[in-house]
Amino acid sequence: MPSDNVTGGASENGKFALRGLLQGHRDAVAAVAAHPFGMYVASGGKQGTLIWDLQTHELLESPTRAANRGATLAIAWITRPDDPDEGVAFGTAQGYLCVWKRTRGETNFREVFCDELAGGVDGQEISAIAYDTKANQLAIVHRSEVIHRFVLDGQMRPTRVVSVKITAHYPQAVAFGHTGALGPEIWSFGRDDVTSWMRGKIIKTKSTGVIIGHAAVNVNEDVFIVDDVVQGVALYKFSDTERIKTFPVPAGERRSRNVSFLSDASIIITGSHHGRLYAFERRTGDIYDVIDIGVEDWVQSVTTVDIEGVSVVIAGRSGDNTGKTDLQVWERVKRGASPDAEGKEGGNGGINCVQLICISALILFILRDVLGLPILDWIRKWIWETVENLQMEWRGGALEKPQVREVRAIVLRDM
Repeated sequence: MPSDNVTGGASENGKFALRGLLQGHRDAVAAVAAHPFGMYVASGGKQGTLIWDLQTHELLESPTRAANRGATLAIAWITRPDDPDEGVAFGTAQGYLCVWKRTRGETNFREVFCDELAGGVDGQEISAIAYDTKANQLAIVHRSEVIHRFVLDGQMRPTRVVSVKITAHYPQAVAFGHTGALGPEIWSFGRDDVTSWMRGKIIKTKSTGVIIGHAAVNVNEDVFIVDDVVQGVALYKFSDTERIKTFPVPAGERRSRNVSFLSDASIIITGSHHGRLYAFERRTGDIYDVIDIGVEDWVQSVTTVDIEGVSVVIAGRSGDNTGKTDLQVWERVKRGASPDAEGKEGGNGGINCVQLICISALILFILRDVLGLPILDWIRKWIWETVENLQMEWRGGALEKPQVREVRAIVLRDM
């Protein structure tokens, strides 16, 4: 049995650093979701739904009867462009859909809706939830072949629009796709197929030939990923549902793992059955990093979010735990910073590349404009190429450095 006193592990390539623990969760973590603006994190399990302030890592007070409707298995945050209120929707093992809301100025969340949904004779379990900000809609799926579409009112109370039963389709994940004249598509990822539908009409169904455990969609990049329980993570083209490549994950046991995009979909994150998080470079397929959480356990529940340009991964243990199961918060280390530098450039207080180029440009200015000395072409070329390379590296990293534009201006002026 895993230890109750796990404090964290290590990043194999030093690309991530453990920034804290979210304490208070006990037993297996069945679901985890980060607020899209990085304000909160919600987790689910036998305790029901728990919410932390991600800035302070403080566990917030939950509404009463949080766990009386069965274990929480699916969570989605509700944010609206013109509404400062925050909401979270979650589904339970007994088929309840609940919505909690936090009004601006309030400290904690309060329940505004909770009702049991019909899920079919094979089970009431809600397996996944998705929210579309533009349409203000929820998509909810039962493992018993039923998919629901809800619209939310001003108080975040859902009203059912339509429900569809798809025979021999056992949903594992759900997401909103492209938005057309009739509203956004809903994509349901079944155990072995992918189905999209709109207004109750099935648009496309594709058999994947693999066992799907989870899925994530990035409409802007026209891609989606699925947890191929046997092989690892499979990347598909969204428009034609063709498989592009596979990112292999060691799998001694066939257990589902959450999959997620990080940093504008340039990095793909997934869990494992053996206590590790895997980060892959989407373009090359190479392993970007492997995070050891510090204990051999099933890491199913994983979510990601960007906070002020910094990519964050939150992971929870999902094995047969009976004690504390703190959520781990890992932060992507900025380029040029050490894991312990807390985001400071250079890490050790030394001169970094940007500072070095600024100093070089200043020296060139003094040599040419103050002393009147000629500047060799190879010096100008070296500085220009270095600035170009820095721009390319930082544009692909967690943060694009504004200092590079300043350096470019200096070099242009002094050349």
